[in-house]
Amino acid sequence: MLPYFAEYLVTVLGEAHLFYKLKIRMQKRKIERLAKKQKPQEKIETAQESLLKTEEFFIKFKERSKQRVENPYKLKLVKKDAVKWLVLVAILCFAMGLLTPIGDEPYTHIFKLLSGDTTKSISEHQPLVLANHTAAITVLMMLFGMLIFTDTKIRLKDVFMLGGLIVLTFTARRQFSLLLIVGVVSFTRIICDFIAKYDKEGTEQFARLMVTWKGKILTVFLIALCSFMMYKDKIDDEYINMKSYPVEASNFILDAEEDGDLDFETMRLYNDYNYGSYLLYRGIPVFIDSRADLYSPEFNEGCEIFNDYMNISSLATYYETKFEEYKITHAIVYKTSKLNMFLSRDDNYKEIYGDKNFIVYERLNVDTNQNEE
Repeated sequence: MLPYFAEYLVTVLGEAHLFYKLKIRMQKRKIERLAKKQKPQEKIETAQESLLKTEEFFIKFKERSKQRVENPYKLKLVKKDAVKWLVLVAILCFAMGLLTPIGDEPYTHIFKLLSGDTTKSISEHQPLVLANHTAAITVLMMLFGMLIFTDTKIRLKDVFMLGGLIVLTFTARRQFSLLLIVGVVSFTRIICDFIAKYDKEGTEQFARLMVTWKGKILTVFLIALCSFMMYKDKIDDEYINMKSYPVEASNFILDAEEDGDLDFETMRLYNDYNYGSYLLYRGIPVFIDSRADLYSPEFNEGCEIFNDYMNISSLATYYETKFEEYKITHAIVYKTSKLNMFLSRDDNYKEIYGDKNFIVYERLNVDTNQNEE
């Protein structure tokens, strides 16, 4: 909603002409003070002439401003009084955060998230590297190309909307999806203005064509073609990528639990962040999963599991020390991981399952009494 609020505020302030109105008011007061103090008539006349020039310039300025709004060079300002109702909606939405059972979380969540360490270690939160993102380059080149090299104009709210979304995209690459989903409205408006400017008649003819039965068939064909092009490379893909998710290892753990060889009540499993959610889906208790907030002190006081996981997986700390702290009984790791190079050579860890991608270890030296507590 902010781009709409910003455009409305700018237009209201622009129409108010506060600078010149304030200047005129100050000059009138100056004349009144000079008259009250019975200053020489020359000073009063000089002040009156200055006031007259300011008023004349103000009238011309308002006329030029009106012409610029009606025929802008690049930036279009449109005042929409309906935005007042949007402000009311925003206030109501903001107030709804008070009705939740989680206190001030709706208002403080983003600040807690950005102040913690989780975003620094999650790939989707990393800044966008433009050279590695062809889609972002294409979108930005189309946008800036139309605005710089053509006579296409852009509304102020679209400047705020696209500008804000572009900044978010460069801050965290996950926000590129928002640029496409939310920014498509502003982007489409610019494209339509571009086409209407250079080929208005052709646009109208195309619009009339697309509402006929031929146009409907063409639309369905284009949608089907685009869908096929997007899907064709994934036709032979597995529903679950067994290189990324421990499907067979999970089957082994569940079978062992069913046979009584493992007890989920006492088992404490160390696992990787990336597939913790899959293990939960299979009903297997985890050390960590992709809900990073749950495992950080910003949202769960005293909880350092996320930071401990990052240190263990990167070998920044001795894994055995942390495993003892958390009373880990089993570990499931990628076969190619750094941690597996050490576990495979550690006599305290017994391999009980292995495939091409994952290995499950049993930790032999565990204080089971403290574990049960």
